[in-house]
Amino acid sequence: MAFGQTTLKSFQWLYAPQKTAIIFAFRTLIASYVVLVIALWMEMDSPRWAIMAVWIVAQNSSRGEVLSKAYWIIVGNITGIIVSLWIMASFPQQPILFEVTVALWVALCCWVSSCTRNFRALGMVMAGYSCAIVLFSSVGNPNETFMMAMSRGSYFMLGVLAENFTARLFDLNLHHQAHKKLNDDLQKAVEEGIKSVSKMLDGDDWAVAQSDQLLSSIIGLNNNIEFREREMKGTGHTGAHARAVLASVSGLLVKATGFSIHLKQIQKDVLNFHYIVPLTKSYLLQLLDQLNKGSPLSETLIALNALRWECRQRIADSFYKNLGSPQATNEDYTRKSLNDRILYQSLREILAELDVTLRELSKSRDFNLYDKFKFDIKPSFDFRRAWRNAIRAFFAITLGCLAWEITGWDRGPLFLAFLCMGCARFCLFENATLACWGWFKGACIAIIVGGFYNFLIMPAVSNLNLLFILMIVPLGIGALAMCVPRLASIASTYAFFFCYMLGFANEGRVDEISFLNNALAVFMSGVFALASYRLFFPYRSRRLRRQMRMKLLQGLHHLAQSSSSSLPLAREWVGFVSEAFVVLMRQLNEDRNTSLVKSYRHGNMAVMLIGINIIRLRHMVDHDIMTEDIKDILRVVLRRISMFDGRKAGYAPHARTVMVAHRAIARFRQREFSEKNLAVRIEVSAAISSLILISYALDKNASFLRVKK
Repeated sequence: MAFGQTTLKSFQWLYAPQKTAIIFAFRTLIASYVVLVIALWMEMDSPRWAIMAVWIVAQNSSRGEVLSKAYWIIVGNITGIIVSLWIMASFPQQPILFEVTVALWVALCCWVSSCTRNFRALGMVMAGYSCAIVLFSSVGNPNETFMMAMSRGSYFMLGVLAENFTARLFDLNLHHQAHKKLNDDLQKAVEEGIKSVSKMLDGDDWAVAQSDQLLSSIIGLNNNIEFREREMKGTGHTGAHARAVLASVSGLLVKATGFSIHLKQIQKDVLNFHYIVPLTKSYLLQLLDQLNKGSPLSETLIALNALRWECRQRIADSFYKNLGSPQATNEDYTRKSLNDRILYQSLREILAELDVTLRELSKSRDFNLYDKFKFDIKPSFDFRRAWRNAIRAFFAITLGCLAWEITGWDRGPLFLAFLCMGCARFCLFENATLACWGWFKGACIAIIVGGFYNFLIMPAVSNLNLLFILMIVPLGIGALAMCVPRLASIASTYAFFFCYMLGFANEGRVDEISFLNNALAVFMSGVFALASYRLFFPYRSRRLRRQMRMKLLQGLHHLAQSSSSSLPLAREWVGFVSEAFVVLMRQLNEDRNTSLVKSYRHGNMAVMLIGINIIRLRHMVDHDIMTEDIKDILRVVLRRISMFDGRKAGYAPHARTVMVAHRAIARFRQREFSEKNLAVRIEVSAAISSLILISYALDKNASFLRVKK
């Protein structure tokens, strides 16, 4: 009974689809019908490519994503057409050079798309396989290359424009809706961040690390801002303020985690810090209430500045108030006073980051704000993955060309065109093997359904009206399936190839022999791509997790070795680690080993904390406030971190790094007690604060930081 209920629920997308899925299916079907009518009316040579273009650009998402996808598909299509003309003109009678050049071009597109984001990557993919489609469609007669390029390009343009025109009919007051949606998402992220900070104040030191969904949602929101900007075109720099909000929320979480570690380490050895914690929690609760009500943030910013001023005043009092008292020479009292200053300063940094967050949130709410504010974070690229994608695509296409040369198969060009298309698209996915399986399954379903329609249904079709009615079921089911994340890759491939297998032409339907030959070409392209991606750099989750951990460790080594002039900004480091964190969590989604998942969550947050504090120590070393003997101690700690190599997985190097950090803390505490220069004491206090976080993160995350082979 339970199995039956589970099976029935898995098909809920079909018998009880969501409203957005129904609208998506309806408008995509309309766009398909429109382009098919236009292509048949204009008596184009292959109308199916027009309807296939509709399903390439179809996207059940925000209007901004559809617009961005359409734009980059057009750019990629034009680029691919230009390159196809150049390749055919350069190698009209040299088949080996021709095939190798096509493979190199598709491989180059795969490399570039792996180093870009969002639909810019799809644009490069389109440049690769649109070039291959044109070239292999005209390889039998090079003189027709130009006409073939214009034909295929016109089909893609027609499909993209029709889909966008149809989608616009369902968008009313788009820019205001996009602005409201963006502000709702930002407010939700800020509220979740404030709730995490409140948990930190209760002493839950890894609360944020146990909420990987928050960091994942921040990364996702940051990527979607580009699409919201397209929807809000002409509304100032709202997108820049939104990015600043999300960056500040990430920084808020990191600083709150550092504060919770300080609290756990020294909360029993303080003078009067604890009195301010209830005040801060009370303020955060009031802030959440005001955000929920949508109240102006001006009054709450005044209260926030009052709390910041209180922390600053307490820090100043700990330096000046008791300078002349006998207590000031007491070692126990001095140690507790220093701990107070560390906690007050850590809390003050949290409140300062919260102030930035609220101010940027207030500006992003202002629809009529036109300023010159710019904010962006440079993305990090995985060049190893890019090279692997390029090498896999090159060898897969080269071997496919070799098979064609050996067999002389008349459907070889069609097989190679779809092979290039698959290899180019697979590089968009983190798990290329899984993408291959989705492509192969979708192609097989399209062949089966297309065969049923071609052999049994199409002979009875005598007019377009009947054809449109009969297409509702296969294409409608495909559109609904595209709205389900686990079925999206299979459904999109199915809809694309189903349109190809059906043919669509004015002169009649596809005959049985042509259909079977085309089906074999489609099937073999899927088999060949799947086999190639199994042989060349096969995907393994454990290996990818290890590579990501090594990437994080190498980032720490780079920070420890760099000078302050080449250091990244703190927000850039947080963004770099957050992206790696999201990738690692995707590899652990189905892992039932909760201790392993917990270790990865804590380890990522530890790397983030260590990196932030290495950046702080680097700036201290390069500034002139500290004396040289203090800088030498910091240099020893940084050199020790830069020497620690996780690949050897030895405990001794890791333990020595922790020991050096603890010794530096002890020496700095003594120096802070005896130092007379106030500016130096402040810097030493800050160095102690950073070293506490570094030593704690290293000590508690040895299993994550020691990467085994």
